[in-house]
Amino acid sequence: MISPMKVIVKFLATFYDIAKTLRTEIEVPDDATISDLLKTIDEKINPSISKTLLDGDKVRDGYNILVNGRAIEFKKGLQTELSDGDEVVLLPPIGGG
Repeated sequence: MISPMKVIVKFLATFYDIAKTLRTEIEVPDDATISDLLKTIDEKINPSISKTLLDGDKVRDGYNILVNGRAIEFKKGLQTELSDGDEVVLLPPIGGG
C-alpha cells in the first residue's frame, strides 16, 4: 500500500485571503506532482485557488509556485514531483512602485 506523504503549503497575500489560512499540511499520494497538489487544495480548501493561479494548464503570468524556495518554472512546471516534507509556497504577482 502506498502511504500518503505530507507537504506544507503556504498561502501568501491573495491566496491567504482565499484559503483563510497562512500555512497548512496536506496529504498527497507518494507520486504526487504540483498539479495533483492543486487538485487536492481545490477539494479540501477552496477551488478558487487554482482558478486564480492557473491559466488553463499553466501558471498565470506574474504568479509563482515555489517548492523548497525554488520556482517550479526552473523544474518541471506543474509536473514537478513532490517529496515528503516539501514546502510549497503560492505567490501572487508582487506589486510595487
